Amino acid sequence: MSLTAADFFAGGGGSSSGMNKVPGVELVLASNHWDLAVRTHQLHFPDALHDCADLSQVDFRRYPRVDLLWASPECTNHSIAQGRKKNQEDQIPDWEGNVLPLEAGARSRATAWDVPRYLEEMIRRGKPVLGGVVENVVDFARWILFDPWRKTMESLGYRLHVAYLNSAHAHSRKSLWAPQSRDRMYVAFVHESVGRKVDWEKWLRPFATCVRHGLVRARQVFKKKGEPWGRFRAQYTYKCPEAGCTETTEPRALPASEAIDWSLENQRIGDRKRPLASKTLKRIEDGLQRYARPLLVPVEGRDGKEARPVDEPGRTQTTRRETGVLIPSSFIAELRGGNSKHRSLKDPLATVCASGNHHGLLVPYYGTGRTRTTGEPVGTLTTVDRYALVKAQVEVEDCLFRMLQPAEIGRAMAFEPDHKVLGTKREQTRMYGNAVTPPASEVLVSALTEAITGEPLEPAAAP
Repeated sequence: MSLTAADFFAGGGGSSSGMNKVPGVELVLASNHWDLAVRTHQLHFPDALHDCADLSQVDFRRYPRVDLLWASPECTNHSIAQGRKKNQEDQIPDWEGNVLPLEAGARSRATAWDVPRYLEEMIRRGKPVLGGVVENVVDFARWILFDPWRKTMESLGYRLHVAYLNSAHAHSRKSLWAPQSRDRMYVAFVHESVGRKVDWEKWLRPFATCVRHGLVRARQVFKKKGEPWGRFRAQYTYKCPEAGCTETTEPRALPASEAIDWSLENQRIGDRKRPLASKTLKRIEDGLQRYARPLLVPVEGRDGKEARPVDEPGRTQTTRRETGVLIPSSFIAELRGGNSKHRSLKDPLATVCASGNHHGLLVPYYGTGRTRTTGEPVGTLTTVDRYALVKAQVEVEDCLFRMLQPAEIGRAMAFEPDHKVLGTKREQTRMYGNAVTPPASEVLVSALTEAITGEPLEPAAAP
């Protein structure tokens, strides 16, 4: 049985790319308010019907009916930041002097209410949509109208399941895993005409290692009883599923280094015509002292941000290019014995033990954050380019620095290497940051497809 699918707020194609990897699912309709995003989406899904429109103004009587619907509506009013000064920030030149066009900065006025509006029109035709997913930030559940919205969906005959999933833990069968920490809320819905239940346990348990039982499919445990809501680590963790075992497990995740192109050229900080901000330099210095290895360094935003190793998940990507890449000259640091402290990689290794502290540093310029090493997953990527790569070296001015490139951001979002995004670097970053990570949509739509068709699908194999 094959299923047709639609993608509302399709953007650069993240959610569509994930759905496209589910056997039997065919994307036939995509809509977005930004012309450049629509043209980008058309490159990868030329056979689908594309509509460049503000969905809040669309008469859904002209839209075809589909079996599955993915929707990622306006989220800024549901988040803590609430999109303050967003349009003004879009007009501030980024690292390379680029600004966003007004049509990119102005979000569609469409909201979650346009989902039941479309579903109602299909029911009026006598052919209800069988299932779908509404993706948003976790604060969507705190939206003042969430309960009325949910009841509206239920009144249309849909059973709802709310899932809180970090993109780093969406273990795809066919896609690249996402090397970033990106917490999102997914409201999945299935029409009452579908008799089978969705086996969410099968699809939403990430691989993890228990110290007692080895590799397991971890179970999600919320810290506050009776309130399944929130972000990984802050509000929930994962436990071993074995009976009687209470061990907390860490889900398998890719490090940020997986997204970095180490072959790209970089500039020595001491040779820059435009000096780095004093806060950025301080974060780099602190990171070098703390880790002496590749770090992520925040270069903009509020006080309190610190450099962190890149072997932790990276932070959220925003709509601005606000992250730089610091890359040091290669050298060997001797951590045990001997008379020297470091040496060139051209020299023989010292006896017994030697380690090269020449990792990369990913630097958020915007929002709160800390520097991370490239062995850590990237933090949530937003629509502002906010990460840079830094290879650590003893003297900050001798380190090499550059901004992360759109292709690296795309890899951190788990797009395939050949996925092309149109526009300037800033426009590409906006599309990547607004996107859904393909593994997340693949996993959720796989669960829905299995229940709707009755044909079993296999989740990802053990890593």
